[in-house]
Amino acid sequence: MKQPLEFKPISLSQLEKAESIRRASGNTQYVYSFASLFSWQEDEQYEICFCDDAFLVKNGAEGNSAYLFPCGGESGKKKLIDALIQYDKPVFYCVSDEDKEFLEAQYADEFHFEQCRNEYSYIYDKNAQIELSGKEYKSLRHHINKGRAIAENWEIEELCSGNIERALKINSLWAEMHCGGSLADAKAAETALRNHSQLSMFGLIFRADGKDIAYISGSFVTPEIYDLSFCKVLDNRCNCYVKWELYRSLPEEVTTIDSEEDLGIEGLREHKLFRHPKELKRIWKGSYSL
Repeated sequence: MKQPLEFKPISLSQLEKAESIRRASGNTQYVYSFASLFSWQEDEQYEICFCDDAFLVKNGAEGNSAYLFPCGGESGKKKLIDALIQYDKPVFYCVSDEDKEFLEAQYADEFHFEQCRNEYSYIYDKNAQIELSGKEYKSLRHHINKGRAIAENWEIEELCSGNIERALKINSLWAEMHCGGSLADAKAAETALRNHSQLSMFGLIFRADGKDIAYISGSFVTPEIYDLSFCKVLDNRCNCYVKWELYRSLPEEVTTIDSEEDLGIEGLREHKLFRHPKELKRIWKGSYSL
């Protein structure tokens, strides 16, 4: 059967439409923010299809039948899924508990679900990460102080057109240090930096004793939720300190930090748990089984 859906490359011209749909639906998963979709489109081979009050993203890196679960209103999501299953056996990624309930209610016994622990999002309380009160944060306080102590003079600037080239250089050096590593997301980070203003992203760049050493950047999923997308440090000792300074610089209305997933990488999982998340958001994969 001929494909009834038309997928197109993700472009900046779609930003307003996609964000309007996402916000109206109340979707707060970072992966659906336009900044994330645009930055990761090359690595993940994303293409997008709009239908009424919803959109669907094809995830070519996961296979010909792989998609992010549709984002938007219930009628639009159902239209997209109905159209898909006419010619494909879709596998949906980034399925939240609410999305799973939707599929179970609308397509009883038609989807098989698997928990994706490696894709769980780590959610942090911003104020708790700044104040670091109590015994549970003792080790984190130590790491922050240790990172700050690696330099006598710190210069911290908000990322802007005047220093983006410096951040790109940090990104390039970081990629060289991690060449071939599973954390080498340098291409997505470069895309985000080159379109930082257009994507309404916010971040900081750090100089330690006169030398550029780190940058950190992300986007606002909602006025209350900040998605920490990229953190590139050339000296790992200052990793926790860089994050702490970012949290302190965020607008007052931000209450929550989404630190994304750990991809099943042992060291990354240990680091995210070490920072004491307030919640792990469960994620599923839903495969059409008829």
